[in-house]
Amino acid sequence: MKPAGLTRARRMAAFALSAAAVAFLANPAHAQSVESLQAELAQMQAQMAAMQQKMQAMAARLAEAEARQAEAVQAAPAATAEPAKPAGDAIKVKWEPAPSISSPDGRFEMNLRGRVYVDAGFANDDNDTMNVDATELRAARLGIEGKAWQDIKYKFEADFAGNKTTVKDAYIQWHGPLAVTVGQFKTPNSLEEQTSSRYITFMERGSFTDAFDFERQIGLGLSSHGKNWSAKAGLFRGSAGSGDAQEGVTVAGRITFGPKVGAAQLHFGGSFRYRDQAPGETAFRYRQRPHLHLADRLIATDHIADSDVFYGIEAAAIFGSLAVQAEYGWLNADLAAAMPGAKDPTFSGGYVDLSWFFTGEQRAYHPDKGAFGRIKVHHPVFEGGPGAWQLALRYDRIDLSDAGILAGEQESVIAGVNWYLNRHTRVMFNYAHADITKAFAPTAKGDLRGKNNADSFGMRAQVDW
Repeated sequence: MKPAGLTRARRMAAFALSAAAVAFLANPAHAQSVESLQAELAQMQAQMAAMQQKMQAMAARLAEAEARQAEAVQAAPAATAEPAKPAGDAIKVKWEPAPSISSPDGRFEMNLRGRVYVDAGFANDDNDTMNVDATELRAARLGIEGKAWQDIKYKFEADFAGNKTTVKDAYIQWHGPLAVTVGQFKTPNSLEEQTSSRYITFMERGSFTDAFDFERQIGLGLSSHGKNWSAKAGLFRGSAGSGDAQEGVTVAGRITFGPKVGAAQLHFGGSFRYRDQAPGETAFRYRQRPHLHLADRLIATDHIADSDVFYGIEAAAIFGSLAVQAEYGWLNADLAAAMPGAKDPTFSGGYVDLSWFFTGEQRAYHPDKGAFGRIKVHHPVFEGGPGAWQLALRYDRIDLSDAGILAGEQESVIAGVNWYLNRHTRVMFNYAHADITKAFAPTAKGDLRGKNNADSFGMRAQVDW
C-alpha cells in the first residue's frame, strides 16, 4: 500500500496541472504566436516539475512522521488504554445505616455499630416502698465489628449509659469447622438473652433472666450450626469489670432446632449453666424488679450461694404476623458454707407471650442462630407510610421462695405496644401489673404478710445502627 502522504501529494500535483491547463485553454489562440506559447509551456512544465519534487519531499517527511507515531503507539499501548480508576474506588462503602467499609476482595470489613435507648418510667406499689417518676439513658453504646482475612471476625462495643463506661461484647472469632470465640460475650442461655435487646418484644426480658444473672463473661466458646439448628458451649472465668485476683468458673451450653412446618416457623431449645465462685468472692444472690428498670427490686435473696446450676427450656412459633414465645427455667442453688444445715433451694421462673403485627409484618427468626432478628417494615414512616405496629401480651412468673428461703414470688401481666418507624427505629410502651407474695426475706420489700402489688408504665425511644 502507498503512503497516504504520497497519495495526497500526487493529488495536489494533478490539481495544479489541471489548473494550468484551464488557464492555457482560456487564452485566445490568436493573441499569441506559436513560439511564445511553446516558451510559456516549457516554463510551466519546469515549474510543475519543481513543485512535484517539493510535494514528494513533503510526502516523504509526512510518511516518516506517521511511521514514528505508529512505533510510539506500539511501544506504549497503555497510553491508549482506559484510564486507571482512582485509588479511592478500591474501598467499598455502603450504609446499613451506619457506614460499612470493606476491601474489594472481601477479606477485610469494618462496621460502625451502636444504639441509644431513652426511657421514661413511672412505678409505685401498695406498700409505699417505691414511688418512681424518672427518666434514664438506658443504653448508649458505640462499637465496631468486622472481619480480618476473611475467616477472622471481631467485635467491640462499650456502653456509656449512667455516666460510666462498661465493656459489653469484646471478642475475636475464628470460623473453621467450628466457630471458636475468645473474649467477652454472653453465656449461651435463653432465647430472650440470645436475642438482642434491639429485637425483643418488651422493654425488659423475662424475669428469670435477670433474677438468675445471665451476663457476659470472658471465656472460650465453640459453636456450630446448620440450616435449622444451632449448638453452642463455652467455658468462662470472670468478666471485664470483675477485677478479682481469683475468679470462679462458669460452664454453659445451648442447643436449638428451628424447623418450618407448612407456613409456620417453629423454635425449640434448651440450655444449661453451672457457676462456681472462687474462694473469697461474694456469694450469689437472686432478685427481680416489677418489669421496669427504673423500679426497685421488690423480691430478693441475700448473698446465699457459692455455686448454682441452671437448666431451661424454650419454644416459639411464628404464624405470619402472629407470634408465640415461651420459656421456663430452674436454678438449684448450693448454699454457702456460712449457712450450715440449710437445705439447698430450687428457684424457678418463666413466661409465655403473644404478639401480633396488625400492619402485616412478622417477627424475623434465624434458625441457624436460634434467635429473633430485625423485622422488615413494609411501609416506613420516611416513605410516607404508617410504619409497623405490634401489640403484645405476656404472663411472667418468678419464684424465689423454697426450702425456707422466702424471698418472694412475683406474677406479672405485661401489655405492650411497639411502633417501628423503620427497621432501625422504634417507640415502645409497656404497662405491667405485678402481684407479690411470700416476700419475707430481709431484702424483700413486702408487708408483714409478705404481700405487695406494683404497677409500672414505661416508654422507650430507640435507634440502632
